[in-house]
Amino acid sequence: MILPRFIAQVTQPDNYSDSSVGIGLVRSSIELSKQTVESWNKVWGDVVNPSGALWAGLCNLGTILAALSIIFLAIKMAADYQEKRFLWSELAASFIYPLVIALFLGSNGYLLSQTVLVIRNIGHKEVVSVLNIQLADTTFKSAIANVTLTQNVKTQVSTIYAECQGKTGKPLTDCLQEKRPIVEQVLAEAEKQNNAPLEQARKAVAEVTDFVQNPSAVFNASISLILITFLYALQWAFVNILEAALIMTASFAPIALGLSLLPLGSKPIWAWASGFISLFGVQLGYNIVVGLA
Repeated sequence: MILPRFIAQVTQPDNYSDSSVGIGLVRSSIELSKQTVESWNKVWGDVVNPSGALWAGLCNLGTILAALSIIFLAIKMAADYQEKRFLWSELAASFIYPLVIALFLGSNGYLLSQTVLVIRNIGHKEVVSVLNIQLADTTFKSAIANVTLTQNVKTQVSTIYAECQGKTGKPLTDCLQEKRPIVEQVLAEAEKQNNAPLEQARKAVAEVTDFVQNPSAVFNASISLILITFLYALQWAFVNILEAALIMTASFAPIALGLSLLPLGSKPIWAWASGFISLFGVQLGYNIVVGLA
């Protein structure tokens, strides 16, 4: 729902004199990430929820797989017993995993769901903390916000001033004076969102104003709008694909836990845990690359 509203704002062909279009573009860039996170938080609360039908069904499936694994394990142990006798300590140790799995899958997997959510919250906190890293007297978070807002302001101002294209003399001066209050309002809104002055944005507006008589201004503005929309779509897709991968992996936790009783070389639950945590590594790398860029 976020992306269609954003596209609708930045591709509006008419009425560029309306300042709400530019302000809407600036506001959308700030709200995109926050609204995406909030939307996924609700999905996490619905999916990884012991009271939810989906999680309860997955835990039931995990319990069935665990029961089948116990039967298979018992048959294997009986066959092994024919070859050599077990020590009581070995027999007692074989009950540890079933008890642990029963504990985690009991009560509709309450303990497992809480463990998954704790891992997710810790991983998310660490990923977000990267944005607070300071480099070259600024943080990644402020740098990203500054560049994003500056580019949005420049793109919108280029579109607004494009209506003055081709005019000369007094008509050009009147057109620029007419658009100036709208441009100032867009700048003010961007600086309000940034909670600090945007010198680069003001320099960009001055450059656009000097460049307004170039015949390619309309073309440049249109191309900029298309590129900005495309890049935001990529960002939106990447963030949401990672969140989808995380929640899909989290939903496999009961199944991985149920299969961990099988006498395999490594327990599926450890493979699940490594894959789940690795996805946070991808998010961490993404934030570092974007922050450095």
